[in-house]
Amino acid sequence: MNDLKEEIIRRFSSDKTNYEAIGAEIKRHRLAMSKTLQHIADKDCSVSYLCKIERNQVKPSIKYLEEICKKVNITKDNIEYLLSSKNLLLESIKLFYFKDSKAKEKYKESLEGLENYRTELIRLIFNLIDNDFNAAGANISKIWNLISSLNDFDLMVFAGFFGIYKYYIKDYVEGAEYLKLALEFNNEVLYFRPIIYKYLFMICFQIGSKSIYNYYKLLEQERIKYGENLDLDEIYYHLALFYIEEKNEKAYKETKIKVCNKIYSYNLDILYSLSKGHKIKEIDLISLNDYTKIAYLINTSDENLLETINSSNIDIDSKIYFKYLYLKKHDLEQAYNFLMDIAYPYAVLKDIYHRARYFLNEMIYSIHRPNKYKKFFDMYIELDKTYEAIKNI
Repeated sequence: MNDLKEEIIRRFSSDKTNYEAIGAEIKRHRLAMSKTLQHIADKDCSVSYLCKIERNQVKPSIKYLEEICKKVNITKDNIEYLLSSKNLLLESIKLFYFKDSKAKEKYKESLEGLENYRTELIRLIFNLIDNDFNAAGANISKIWNLISSLNDFDLMVFAGFFGIYKYYIKDYVEGAEYLKLALEFNNEVLYFRPIIYKYLFMICFQIGSKSIYNYYKLLEQERIKYGENLDLDEIYYHLALFYIEEKNEKAYKETKIKVCNKIYSYNLDILYSLSKGHKIKEIDLISLNDYTKIAYLINTSDENLLETINSSNIDIDSKIYFKYLYLKKHDLEQAYNFLMDIAYPYAVLKDIYHRARYFLNEMIYSIHRPNKYKKFFDMYIELDKTYEAIKNI
């Protein structure tokens, strides 16, 4: 009778989605061994019952599971993992939020020998923690091939992290679409909602969208729920940067007060001073991040500037922007050609709307070009059509 009690407790305490992961894994192993359902079935487990297990139409007993899994080389440890795989997925979301590279290592061994949609989803999250976007892209390709097998929960999580992947490869508009889809179907998974809000906020920062205020407020609301576990220092920092670009001095000062990180605060002081036209003669360049260091050097000195830009740890968009500013100071003709041939096309290709409009304005106003205004006007119209979706982010 104790066995019956244990079976009842296991059935009703186990999430249905864990059985879906088991069914998918049994089928994958069976096909990899070139075995049919008839090869695996026996007097205790018929072909029809085995088919229902693979299709997640039944919750088999642990006895059946062990016998079937043994025939397709799935170990007992693997079975235990598959029966708790949703918990590991939830834990991986938490690890992503805290960017905890060390803690995730202890879970990697659990994934060995398994390759269903959920294990690939967990690997995708782990690879995004490590900023390994090539590996993350490979995980996404595997999940796409299994997309029809995903249950609603896993599909929602996949949509969110697919949107995050799109953010990192600078497909901002498509990334925002998937992030919002993930929010729409989110069922209050711990840390999932603030993660999605954060990346929608960062997309708005990258493209210069006014929707940045909405996601900032939503993140502030989430802090009530998560308390000190929801660290918004990076959000305050980028919001302050946004206000510097918007030349909103009052909002900048109100946000700057909230920034606790000393390096963030120091960088903001330098950038704000430069935006106000003040030259800071005595600073510690080593304590500045690459972005702020280059901005400082552009405004104060050209010594080895191109070399500093090329060797810096900043994104390609920022490197192109800073190279243009350098050329603008030294050779207007070369700067114009750089805008036309490299800077503007790159910004359009990578969906960086605010940068594309900036480069287009520079071509019109900073460098006088007779008889080009009709062409520039047509480019404006085409650019606004292309980025019509951005205002809905």
